[in-house]
Amino acid sequence: MQTEKFGTKLTIEKSGDMIYFSQLDLASILTRALRRAGLALYYTQGFNPRVKMSFGRALKLGIEGTEEVTIYFTEKISPEGLKQKLLPQMPQGLRII
Repeated sequence: MQTEKFGTKLTIEKSGDMIYFSQLDLASILTRALRRAGLALYYTQGFNPRVKMSFGRALKLGIEGTEEVTIYFTEKISPEGLKQKLLPQMPQGLRII
């Protein structure tokens, strides 16, 4: 049985040493931060479930800038509440705008 999913868009700024991490590394770092924050995450179905998230245009390696990420949850959460819970879990160089 599939639960309902709620998407929340975030804008993430990548700067400092984080510019040397690839898009796949960024997805892994963000997944770990979301799990540490204790949020009700929505997982994909199948043999190897992963946190459901979609990225907008990826930043090239070595470039500072912002990108949009849509993260899916099993419960509704406001962007402000998400930012408040997630910000302490983010590494230096990744910032939620």
